[in-house]
Amino acid sequence: MRLPNGYGSVYKMGGRRRRPYAAVIVCGWDDDGKPQRKYLGYYLTKKDALAALANYNAKPYKIEDHGITLAALWERWKEYRKERGKNIQQSYPPAFQRLSPLHDRAFADITTPQIQTIIDACDKPPSARIIKVVMNLLYKYAIFMGIVTENRASTLETPTIQASTIHKPFTPEEIKELWEHADEPEAAFALITCYTGMRPGELLAIKSKDVHIEERYMIGGIKTKNGINRQIPIAKKILPLVKKFYAIGAPYLFVTAAGKHYTLGNFRKTYWNVSLIPAVRNHLPHDGRHTCASALDDAGISRKTIQLILGHTSKEIGERVYTHKTTQQLVEAVDSILL
Repeated sequence: MRLPNGYGSVYKMGGRRRRPYAAVIVCGWDDDGKPQRKYLGYYLTKKDALAALANYNAKPYKIEDHGITLAALWERWKEYRKERGKNIQQSYPPAFQRLSPLHDRAFADITTPQIQTIIDACDKPPSARIIKVVMNLLYKYAIFMGIVTENRASTLETPTIQASTIHKPFTPEEIKELWEHADEPEAAFALITCYTGMRPGELLAIKSKDVHIEERYMIGGIKTKNGINRQIPIAKKILPLVKKFYAIGAPYLFVTAAGKHYTLGNFRKTYWNVSLIPAVRNHLPHDGRHTCASALDDAGISRKTIQLILGHTSKEIGERVYTHKTTQQLVEAVDSILL
């Protein structure tokens, strides 16, 4: 069968070759009107070469990068993100390492079943989900760069992540016990997270310059786009605790009496894990966030307001634009918590 003009051609090369069939495409014309050709690739059968040629003509891609490996594409993508001022989530590199069987494969030749096999072999559902996220990001970049024309990660299946049973809210009796020991750093820490919904790491990262006592809010947050640099309202009940730490005058809000700043690991080792307070010993530092979420819901606070306070990602929020009214609404919401 004769192929159309300008479509390209397939021919069998001489000698003993593992992939003897070459697919060639026309990439332009010289001054004499003669076609300028480039090799699309080498294939085991004529049928494979014709299929590759048909795929290219249906959706032309950038031939120069067609053979780039997954590992090389990963490095190029990281540089691209860096140039655009975008950070790479800490969970991405470990997920990429799980893709090591495909690191040396040409990215354009990786198939959906190959990726799915790696996901299916992953023993942790959250990790499997991150693998899919990473591959989706790489395909998005590769399509943008003209390396491939389709996202083969879009149909990947990941296991269902069961709701966590590790964390549990503090009970009213435990909250009362925390207040009785509010002078202890771990009790104060737990109470502040219960009334703000902050993650433990977020509270430890709050800087004193970002605490607005009169307006009763702090600027802080980590992790998600909607979680970073958000307004965190200060409930009236915990205002004395916040003032106490603020009065120390250290660079960070939550510090020891000597003004020492703690990482979460050091804080747990020094205070939380060795606490004599039952309400602390029976919980994880993250449980305060769950307590706040439950308490806000019990108080009838709107879902959108709860998401703003906790820094959850949601289509309902969109771009955060804080006004005086918004700040007051957040403060009123945490003041309504019945703990």
